[in-house]
Amino acid sequence: MFWVDKLAKEISKTKKPQVVDDAKTPSGRVHVGSLRGVIIHDLIYKALKDQKVSTRFTYIFDDMDPMDGLPVYLPKEKFEKYMGIPLKDIPSPEGKGSFAQFYTKEFTAVFDSLGAHPEILWNSKLYEQGKLDKQIKQALDAAEKIQEIYEKVSGSRRPKDFLPFQPICENCGKIGTTVATKWDGKEVSYECSKDKVTWAVGCGGRGKVSPFGGTGKMPWRVEWPAKWTALGVTIEGEGKDHASRGGSRDTANAISKEVFKYAPPADIPYEHFLFGGKKMSSSKGIGATAVDVAQILPKEVLKFLMVRTKPMQHIDFDPESPHTIPKLFDDFDIARESKDTVLQRIYELSKVGTTTRYFVPRFSDILTQIQMPNVDLEKEAEKKKGSALTGEERKALEERARYVKIYLERFAPEEIKFDVKEKLPEEARSLSGKQRELLQSIANLLTGSQEPEEFQNEIYRIGKDLGLSSQETFAAIYKSLIGKESGPKAAWLILSLGREFVKKRFQEVLS
Repeated sequence: MFWVDKLAKEISKTKKPQVVDDAKTPSGRVHVGSLRGVIIHDLIYKALKDQKVSTRFTYIFDDMDPMDGLPVYLPKEKFEKYMGIPLKDIPSPEGKGSFAQFYTKEFTAVFDSLGAHPEILWNSKLYEQGKLDKQIKQALDAAEKIQEIYEKVSGSRRPKDFLPFQPICENCGKIGTTVATKWDGKEVSYECSKDKVTWAVGCGGRGKVSPFGGTGKMPWRVEWPAKWTALGVTIEGEGKDHASRGGSRDTANAISKEVFKYAPPADIPYEHFLFGGKKMSSSKGIGATAVDVAQILPKEVLKFLMVRTKPMQHIDFDPESPHTIPKLFDDFDIARESKDTVLQRIYELSKVGTTTRYFVPRFSDILTQIQMPNVDLEKEAEKKKGSALTGEERKALEERARYVKIYLERFAPEEIKFDVKEKLPEEARSLSGKQRELLQSIANLLTGSQEPEEFQNEIYRIGKDLGLSSQETFAAIYKSLIGKESGPKAAWLILSLGREFVKKRFQEVLS
């Protein structure tokens, strides 16, 4: 049984409604690693629904967080002045709306295309609508207790007068630079410190505000369990860096139990999504964004990449590695065609919409055929299938061919690429006498209708009779036609070019 079904079956025994939650700070273009969190939580949500469990799936965008790092792709002169200001109050890089809304829209479009449709919640709205007011008061009243938890769980110490609330400065609008200094049970006094953090400068102002209704926010390690309590969250995982011993999850669990008197949600920690061996960052521009990866892989293959890997196994996706993308497509096809129950389930969970099982040629076959002139991909696919393609299969073929072209243009190594040279390649001039004899014999064969498989075997036999190795045999053909030592299956290449063209080219070599 697939891991998520085991989990859902176990949870279903409680007979209790479930709330699955995940969250993200939209501080810039969201990297594909955050997409993994969405998919894992969506899998849990759908597996619970399959078990007939009453389940809600929420996704919170933490737009009250301050801008604490300027994304490298944004102009410094335009956005540096917003450092420390809540993301909800920073203008969008393009068009109307806020900074947070702009990058949220990009990200939600990707996971929506993958069939994940959580209920979107905005952190700022939770505060403004008073849904966290009770937890704010509980936290402020238990400030000393929270200090003890921080120190006991993570070993970190806060100042003696620490208060778990950050007001938005009424003077400069910043939240990243404020420090709450006093709580009288109704209002919080604060100052906007000029040197609290290195990435923003406060205005030095002081003020006093009610902490309720969106005038500020709790620190993240307090806010996280506060949201669990307010929303009734029962299941929420997090990236491995938050799940380490003494880390933010342990702190949040302790605050949830000891301050908010709420049992922490079931924990599903998950490993990093690496991009060529590197952990990704939204603001530093390291790695690929969810939007980028969604442009180089079809939605079901991208989802399959996430689904097939257990949460505590890292994903290292490097599209520039020669075989990463072709192998991913092959693995997807194996799962699609497999009778293994786990692979079948992985494929089912990777599907988007109500797609049925269908035939589509292997990525590697299309990769070769699409580079050959005069090849009809649909006819070749029908030969492989043994019958005409359905409408759905034609669409699948067109889509796969589109992604093969993307791979060729952006990631394929030079040894995989080939094109037939209009003029005799220089490489052909170095052929041996035996290799020239081979080309003459092949030219003599090009009179009737050859079947590619039989013709390939015949080429190999001629070369062997001449005392040529397999490599020498086919190198003679490749050097003459594409100017390389290796290439696609020689018989298919020759037949795709037309007999007269090949005869003429081989005669050029011989003369």
